[in-house]
Amino acid sequence: MKSVSPEGSPLLYTRQDISSLNWPSTTDGDYARRYLLPIMENPQRYIKNVYNTEVMLAKVDDVILPITVTDFHPENTYTCSPYSHYVSYGGLEEVRHLNQPFLEWFIKLLMRPVASYFRYSELDRVAYVNNYLLSTNLYPSMTAAQLEVLCDALPAWFPERVIVFRSVDQRKNPLVYEVLLQKGFDMVLSRQVWYMDPLEASRTRQYKEDARVLRKHGYQVVDGKDLTDDELCRAVDLYTMLYLEKYSYFNPQFTFEFLKLARDEEVLYLRALRRAGRVNGVMGFFIRNGSMTQPLFGYDTSLPQEEGLYRLLTLITLQEGLQRNLLVHASGGVGKFKKIRGGRSVIEYNAVFAKHLPRKRQMPWKLLKKIGDIVAPYFQEKDF
Repeated sequence: MKSVSPEGSPLLYTRQDISSLNWPSTTDGDYARRYLLPIMENPQRYIKNVYNTEVMLAKVDDVILPITVTDFHPENTYTCSPYSHYVSYGGLEEVRHLNQPFLEWFIKLLMRPVASYFRYSELDRVAYVNNYLLSTNLYPSMTAAQLEVLCDALPAWFPERVIVFRSVDQRKNPLVYEVLLQKGFDMVLSRQVWYMDPLEASRTRQYKEDARVLRKHGYQVVDGKDLTDDELCRAVDLYTMLYLEKYSYFNPQFTFEFLKLARDEEVLYLRALRRAGRVNGVMGFFIRNGSMTQPLFGYDTSLPQEEGLYRLLTLITLQEGLQRNLLVHASGGVGKFKKIRGGRSVIEYNAVFAKHLPRKRQMPWKLLKKIGDIVAPYFQEKDF
């Protein structure tokens, strides 16, 4: 289904015609090729809980953006499913962290009709733009004109789907935010995220204390290229312990093949904490447009908390950012921990366009926007 737009307009590629794409000879273009070609062929080989999803590519001049086209599946990861994001994960699973049984029961009772309504109104019939199927999607450098022509093309490409740009905020991508607003997109609350300036963080007392803890516990920081296949299997287990077992199975379920792709093609720069021949912590980051983010984080949660493995992985992250002069997108959660290391929070949005669709399809997103607009000030005031 390649677009036949006039020269200079965006082009859309699927798995069937991807061989005809002339990949840009840029850093981002090369990264997109190494990451997306395998993912397009078989997403579930790399992220187990990606169901009913096709990965496509949009090309605007020398910019490549992945687009995921998804239909509902009850076990889909939230990175390709708004239903999983707002209902299964955010609306039903997160309430268990309140540790208030009656309130948890009441919220789940309220969510039942909401969940049914979202299913009925086909909330999950979406096309996610710039979606690498990771918790955070960093944006490449784009001009306003490139964004505008892409926005004009998307409803024609996907006339029966809601168009959603994930991971939009005003801190790192204000141009994306402003252009999408001008093109009629609604900003729907996604989550609170944190940015950390490594230089600022390195001046905090906590950073120095974290470095002392790293020396004390005797961990060796291992480059991903030096990890064996067995250690990659261990890395999958460590990620599972933290992000799936402790938090939610609606997070991306990375497989060994994903970690192998990350190591061999460096689609993620892997770093591991090894001691006495055993890996007990792992993180993986990628870089785009002056920022880095780490969608892979994991450690052995059975070890004593005094080991401080989460803080050590955060320290490694900041050290990598300091070395490369990058801003660290530290994703969501554990706000107090990030704040005392210089982190600053910002609201992240899903930018949503549904004006080309019937009213039935628009209404759930209007409801989500109203709810988000009410609770957004609370997120801005509280550092969770």
